[in-house]
Amino acid sequence: MKFFGKANLRRIAVVAAAGGTIFFGSNAVNAAPLDNDTWAFREAYTSQSTDTSVFEQDMTLVAPTFLIDVDSRAQVLQDGSFRMGGNFTWTYTNLKKNYSTNSTIPFYIEQLDNEMTLYVQRRGKWSKMLLPGLPSGIAILWKSTDSAIMNDIMNAVKAVEVLKDNDDMRIMNVTLDGTKFADIMEKNSEATFANLKGDKLTEQKEIFGRWLAVFKSTDITFTWTVNKPSWTTATAAFDLTSIMRAYARYVLDESAAGRVDLTDEERDLLDVMGYYSELHSYTTQVPPTRDKLVNMPTGLRKAPENDNSLNDVFSEMTTVIKK
Repeated sequence: MKFFGKANLRRIAVVAAAGGTIFFGSNAVNAAPLDNDTWAFREAYTSQSTDTSVFEQDMTLVAPTFLIDVDSRAQVLQDGSFRMGGNFTWTYTNLKKNYSTNSTIPFYIEQLDNEMTLYVQRRGKWSKMLLPGLPSGIAILWKSTDSAIMNDIMNAVKAVEVLKDNDDMRIMNVTLDGTKFADIMEKNSEATFANLKGDKLTEQKEIFGRWLAVFKSTDITFTWTVNKPSWTTATAAFDLTSIMRAYARYVLDESAAGRVDLTDEERDLLDVMGYYSELHSYTTQVPPTRDKLVNMPTGLRKAPENDNSLNDVFSEMTTVIKK
């Protein structure tokens, strides 16, 4: 089985871009005996507004020979509909030929119900790709006001450290238990595969299974700053390096065991991502004023489906990684 192919690269990028925060929506959840810091998290989490929310989202993947930067804005409506739009900037250095290039790729992500779609513009034309599994599942957790899901997330909180707490803000370091988070993802992502059949369904299930295994081995940590007068997210900063590295190493282990077929270039790329790269995500909430809303171009949903839209980026990534 080939590891990279059509689907894997774009999911790594989209998971990072869309995985910056889970605080888009909220509702009351049942209380339980907690230490003071965890209680402070619960208070902030359950007080988040369910009105329209708009967030500025930054994600950066830094490697020795390439840089991926996602600069975007996300909007969640009161009914949970989700949109994100921005630019995906790709910079790479070809060590063999001693040159660097830089390209900017406009994109939009939209989720309605359980279906997520990624739109990318290449050479002036738009195309789309469906994103079942992990990206859709994360978005479902983001926007959920379902008390059962929120209770599951609260139960996945492994540790909370309140760094600062005054009348204006509350800053917390939060750790989510990876195994419990994986269980939540598995339970709430099944419906996102409903439109897939045959080999494509098998492929996406295998990719999703890898991510679940990685989450079960790696806790998720982030720093969350809450504006206390409005009980809204001011910032959320995620260091996703450990998750990315765990994923790359997991695939390398699968290759060593003969379960995944990798080219030499793919193996070198995974080695760089697993040991020498860093992945960070930073989210800032902004007022949902008219000029901040995410509006997609007219007719974008009619764009043709094309799973190969980012293959040239993947080709450059694997080409420039040379030992």
